Amino acid sequence: MVRHYRGDGCVSRFLADLVDPSTCIRVQMEAHQVHFFTKIMEAYCHLVFISPINAREGVVALYATPHNMPEVRKIVNNFPHQVKILE
Repeated sequence: MVRHYRGDGCVSRFLADLVDPSTCIRVQMEAHQVHFFTKIMEAYCHLVFISPINAREGVVALYATPHNMPEVRKIVNNFPHQVKILE
């Protein structure tokens, strides 16, 4: 039986140790939209690294270079479902 990922893995724990906070944004959406959101963001090759922080609450961290961050914000703001940027 396959276990479902709950968003509490060690990858999301390095958010607190981030040196440059301008390279990361946290977003929140409905929990059932996390998978769809992840697949859409992964389609933009090499633009952003996605790390679920809390899948039950729909919180996801997006890591990008400072050069790519404006484009990431534009994609998030134009996403077809409601996505809230947490600052």
